Amino acid sequence: MMKRQDRDIEYQSVILERENKDLKGRLRISGDTIIFQKKVGLISKKFEIEFQTTMESIKKIDKEGYSKILITEVDSDSTINFVLDTPVEANEICEMINNKINKLIQDTEEKKQDERDQMINQANYSTYIFDVTFKLWTVMNLLFIIMKETINNNWDEVDQRVEEFKETASELDDNKVSMGNDVKSIISAIKSRDDITIINSIKGIIRTLGESLQIPVPYNEWREIETETKPGWENLQFFYLFAVSIFESYYFEGMEMEEEKKISKANVIKYIPIVNGHFSDQLFDKTKYSTKTLRERNDTIEQLIDETTNKLQDLLKDSLKKVSLLN
Repeated sequence: MMKRQDRDIEYQSVILERENKDLKGRLRISGDTIIFQKKVGLISKKFEIEFQTTMESIKKIDKEGYSKILITEVDSDSTINFVLDTPVEANEICEMINNKINKLIQDTEEKKQDERDQMINQANYSTYIFDVTFKLWTVMNLLFIIMKETINNNWDEVDQRVEEFKETASELDDNKVSMGNDVKSIISAIKSRDDITIINSIKGIIRTLGESLQIPVPYNEWREIETETKPGWENLQFFYLFAVSIFESYYFEGMEMEEEKKISKANVIKYIPIVNGHFSDQLFDKTKYSTKTLRERNDTIEQLIDETTNKLQDLLKDSLKKVSLLN
């Protein structure tokens, strides 16, 4: 006989088959737990637990004959045999447990897929950030080269570099980091061959890019993402300020503008620990690029640019590889 008590289902007059002796008692299904309680004594109303397992621990359940069910647990090849009071109860309990097991399997698979989707989403997000970071770095490099070669009236170099700039600007635009009409402005300015117009257009681009990093991440699906991976979108503003400072410093160094170089170097020194703190793997060796070395050695800025370029490329490659392995 079966009794229903709220969410629990209880089967009376159940026999648990043992090698030495069969035990009479009741079988209860409570949530995802299966419990067999044997009766204590002949006239006592007390029961004690003889067998207990969970749905997760069950490998399979079979029916034998009219009213016997055989439960096989995951960590055992032997079966636990119960004889129910009627074939109807045996059928019902088999169907119920199988449904619960199938639901658990489905939930587990969905959980694994959700975790996998989350890992892929985080990997895609990190790749996007590293891609934007490297392209911002590249754009800054190109803009200051264009500025220097403009001052030197090296127009062949300017024309070559502006083509590289247009390509990188287009890639940033594809990543929803837009410079708007400033790209057309610099192309038009370069055609004019007017130094002041070109430099002003470059300053406009630097300002526009900085402003574009102050808004939330352009993709809605990443605005609520929770990740411990660094950097995140919110960290790019500091990296951008560092990039502007270091290429500005290199430009002033090449143009022998000593006072301006000192100011920009001071900004580089200021942003190094900030940027380092925003990357899971530090970009710079703090002992190597100290205030002393940056102020005393003339080759430090160029070396720092080269090493940062290589590190950013490696970070982007590693992130792309991780995405590829997950897909």
